[in-house]
Amino acid sequence: MLSQIPIQEISTLAIWIPLILAGLSWKIGDRKLRLFFVFLLFGAVVDGLGWASYANQEYFWLNRAASYGQFLYLWFEALFFIWLAYEFYQTNRSQFWRKVLWIITSLVFLVDAFNRYGIEEPIRPFSSFVYSGILVLSSFLMAFALLRIAEQKEEVMKEPWFWILSGIFFYSFSCFFIDMLTFTEYAEGLWRIRVVFNMIQYLFFVVGLLKFSKNNGQ
Repeated sequence: MLSQIPIQEISTLAIWIPLILAGLSWKIGDRKLRLFFVFLLFGAVVDGLGWASYANQEYFWLNRAASYGQFLYLWFEALFFIWLAYEFYQTNRSQFWRKVLWIITSLVFLVDAFNRYGIEEPIRPFSSFVYSGILVLSSFLMAFALLRIAEQKEEVMKEPWFWILSGIFFYSFSCFFIDMLTFTEYAEGLWRIRVVFNMIQYLFFVVGLLKFSKNNGQ
């Protein structure tokens, strides 16, 4: 039944809901919200490229552009998640450890870029391992950020960032276990489950962004 649903097309369109809401909250938002809008916009562009590439597989340049775009997006996503999580830690060493993680993550992605595009036969498990590692890192970072919010806010359910960070945590944590099955007999069709998790993440984003509007009387 799931295979009969145009899930890729739905996912490509679904990101525009939180993207528009984030855009409408641009004036009332701080730096975190504005970079979150950039993150969503980048994702929407890459999703659009992916859909166009899937629908027009005969165009090599389009497939290549989608591949490069997806890789750059994953890199940006990792750096953004690190930055966002550390915005909630508020410790004396936050800036130091954020930079350390940025450097390590960027070096790993540079190695992965060489693996993907610099050699004739890329080592596919390496790229999968890199992204799985980023999912684990994102899960831990968001979990600690959520704990910080819970410590500082009496009613966390009314806090917009609680919902947004919860969405990132849910997606990262869930997709890590999906990725563990990539090289098993259950690998076929896993991308559909990942897309479903991604749309659930968007639902968390929408709730959080609506909280921004409500809290500001819009």
